Amino acid sequence: MISITDYAKQTPIPKRTLSYLHRMGIIDDPLRQEDLAGLCFFEQIWGNKELLRAQLTCLSIKARLSFVRTADLPSKWERYAYSRYYNLQPGAKLPMRAVVEEIQTTFGFLLKKQQINRLYQIRNRVQVVKHREKNAANN
Repeated sequence: MISITDYAKQTPIPKRTLSYLHRMGIIDDPLRQEDLAGLCFFEQIWGNKELLRAQLTCLSIKARLSFVRTADLPSKWERYAYSRYYNLQPGAKLPMRAVVEEIQTTFGFLLKKQQINRLYQIRNRVQVVKHREKNAANN
Protein backbone atom coordinates (compact mmCIF):
# COMPACT_ATOMS: atom_id res chain seq x y z
CA MET A 1 0.00 0.00 0.00
CA ILE A 2 1.24 3.46 -0.90
CA SER A 3 0.26 6.68 0.84
CA ILE A 4 -0.99 9.79 -0.92
CA THR A 5 2.17 11.64 0.13
CA ASP A 6 4.43 9.00 -1.41
CA TYR A 7 2.31 8.78 -4.56
CA ALA A 8 2.43 12.57 -5.00
CA LYS A 9 6.23 12.38 -5.26
CA GLN A 10 6.03 10.20 -8.37
CA THR A 11 3.08 11.70 -10.25
CA PRO A 12 2.34 14.95 -12.07
CA ILE A 13 -0.85 15.27 -10.01
CA PRO A 14 -0.22 17.70 -7.12
CA LYS A 15 -0.53 16.44 -3.55
CA ARG A 16 -3.13 19.14 -2.94
CA THR A 17 -5.34 17.58 -5.64
CA LEU A 18 -4.82 14.09 -4.27
CA SER A 19 -5.74 15.30 -0.78
CA TYR A 20 -8.86 16.92 -2.22
CA LEU A 21 -9.86 13.62 -3.86
CA HIS A 22 -9.33 11.91 -0.49
CA ARG A 23 -11.48 14.48 1.35
CA MET A 24 -14.21 13.98 -1.27
CA GLY A 25 -14.12 10.22 -0.58
CA ILE A 26 -13.00 9.38 -4.13
CA ILE A 27 -9.72 7.76 -3.05
CA ASP A 28 -8.44 6.29 0.20
CA ASP A 29 -5.21 6.83 2.08
CA PRO A 30 -3.34 4.53 1.80
CA LEU A 31 -4.29 4.05 -1.83
CA ARG A 32 -6.08 0.83 -2.79
CA GLN A 33 -5.50 -1.02 -6.06
CA GLU A 34 -8.70 0.50 -7.50
CA ASP A 35 -7.49 3.98 -6.53
CA LEU A 36 -4.19 3.39 -8.32
CA ALA A 37 -5.99 2.25 -11.47
CA GLY A 38 -8.18 5.35 -11.45
CA LEU A 39 -5.22 7.62 -10.79
CA CYS A 40 -3.32 6.01 -13.67
CA PHE A 41 -6.15 7.09 -15.98
CA PHE A 42 -6.28 10.51 -14.30
CA GLU A 43 -2.55 11.01 -14.97
CA GLN A 44 -3.11 10.40 -18.68
CA ILE A 45 -5.70 13.18 -18.95
CA TRP A 46 -4.21 15.56 -16.38
CA GLY A 47 -3.73 19.02 -17.90
CA ASN A 48 -5.20 18.09 -21.28
CA LYS A 49 -6.16 21.39 -22.92
CA GLU A 50 -9.13 19.96 -24.79
CA LEU A 51 -10.63 18.62 -21.56
CA LEU A 52 -9.91 21.87 -19.72
CA ARG A 53 -11.53 23.84 -22.55
CA ALA A 54 -14.63 21.65 -22.37
CA GLN A 55 -14.86 22.11 -18.60
CA LEU A 56 -14.42 25.88 -18.79
CA THR A 57 -17.14 26.35 -21.41
CA CYS A 58 -19.80 25.86 -18.74
CA LEU A 59 -18.56 29.02 -16.98
CA SER A 60 -19.45 32.56 -18.01
CA ILE A 61 -16.68 34.67 -19.52
CA LYS A 62 -16.52 36.73 -16.33
CA ALA A 63 -16.17 33.56 -14.23
CA ARG A 64 -13.50 32.18 -16.60
CA LEU A 65 -11.44 35.34 -16.39
CA SER A 66 -11.73 35.39 -12.61
CA PHE A 67 -10.75 31.72 -12.47
CA VAL A 68 -7.70 32.25 -14.69
CA ARG A 69 -6.56 35.31 -12.70
CA THR A 70 -6.65 33.37 -9.43
CA ALA A 71 -5.77 29.86 -10.64
CA ASP A 72 -2.31 29.95 -9.07
CA LEU A 73 -3.59 31.07 -5.65
CA PRO A 74 -3.80 27.81 -3.70
CA SER A 75 -5.86 28.83 -0.69
CA LYS A 76 -9.32 30.29 -0.23
CA TRP A 77 -8.06 33.18 1.89
CA GLU A 78 -5.62 34.22 -0.86
CA ARG A 79 -8.39 34.16 -3.48
CA TYR A 80 -10.61 36.09 -1.07
CA ALA A 81 -7.97 38.79 -0.63
CA TYR A 82 -7.42 38.97 -4.39
CA SER A 83 -11.13 39.45 -5.06
CA ARG A 84 -11.46 42.05 -2.29
CA TYR A 85 -8.74 44.18 -3.88
CA TYR A 86 -9.76 43.46 -7.47
CA ASN A 87 -13.41 44.41 -6.90
CA LEU A 88 -12.50 47.64 -5.12
CA GLN A 89 -14.03 50.69 -6.80
CA PRO A 90 -11.55 53.08 -8.46
CA GLY A 91 -10.27 55.61 -5.95
CA ALA A 92 -11.48 53.60 -2.95
CA LYS A 93 -8.98 52.48 -0.36
CA LEU A 94 -8.88 49.20 1.53
CA PRO A 95 -6.37 49.15 4.38
CA MET A 96 -4.30 46.00 4.76
CA ARG A 97 -5.31 45.84 8.43
CA ALA A 98 -8.98 45.57 7.43
CA VAL A 99 -8.26 42.71 5.01
CA VAL A 100 -6.19 40.91 7.67
CA GLU A 101 -9.05 41.23 10.17
CA GLU A 102 -11.62 40.07 7.61
CA ILE A 103 -9.56 36.99 6.76
CA GLN A 104 -8.93 36.14 10.39
CA THR A 105 -12.63 36.48 11.20
CA THR A 106 -13.94 34.74 8.09
CA PHE A 107 -11.46 31.86 7.97
CA GLY A 108 -10.89 31.49 11.72
CA PHE A 109 -7.11 31.64 12.01
CA LEU A 110 -4.46 34.22 12.81
CA LEU A 111 -2.25 35.28 9.92
CA LYS A 112 1.47 34.90 10.44
CA LYS A 113 4.04 37.41 9.22
CA GLN A 114 4.74 35.31 6.12
CA GLN A 115 1.03 35.23 5.24
CA ILE A 116 0.70 38.98 5.73
CA ASN A 117 3.66 39.44 3.38
CA ARG A 118 1.78 37.24 0.91
CA LEU A 119 -1.19 39.63 1.20
CA TYR A 120 1.07 42.52 0.20
CA GLN A 121 2.19 40.52 -2.85
CA ILE A 122 -1.43 39.81 -3.78
CA ARG A 123 -2.39 43.46 -3.39
CA ASN A 124 0.54 44.52 -5.58
CA ARG A 125 -0.39 41.91 -8.18
CA VAL A 126 -3.94 43.26 -8.33
CA GLN A 127 -2.63 46.81 -8.72
CA VAL A 128 -0.52 45.73 -11.71
CA VAL A 129 -3.46 43.88 -13.31
CA LYS A 130 -5.79 46.84 -12.86
CA HIS A 131 -3.16 49.24 -14.24
CA ARG A 132 -2.69 47.04 -17.33
CA GLU A 133 -6.45 46.76 -17.83
CA LYS A 134 -6.77 50.54 -17.56
CA ASN A 135 -3.99 51.07 -20.13
CA ALA A 136 -5.56 48.50 -22.48
CA ALA A 137 -8.93 50.26 -22.23
CA ASN A 138 -7.33 53.61 -23.07
CA ASN A 139 -5.59 52.26 -26.19
